[in-house]
Amino acid sequence: MTRRLFSRAAKRADQIVIAIADSLNGNAARRRAIKQRLHVAMLASEQHQLVAARAAQSAKLRTLTAMKCRALLHWRAEFHRNAI
Repeated sequence: MTRRLFSRAAKRADQIVIAIADSLNGNAARRRAIKQRLHVAMLASEQHQLVAARAAQSAKLRTLTAMKCRALLHWRAEFHRNAI
């Protein structure tokens, strides 16, 4: 029990010392900038995936529409051919 308590206290003290050292030598700002860049890159990647999915869906819809139009034209041509 006491060993775990001292271990946790020592770990917390280490974290405090590291935080103070980081703020003094500029590592904290560097880390923050890296995290922000990573976040922006993740958002851009997610946005790119959304755009790609929309493009694929719209291309599929365009192909489907073109197929419907072609089928309709074919049907009309066949109708007129048979009417003559």
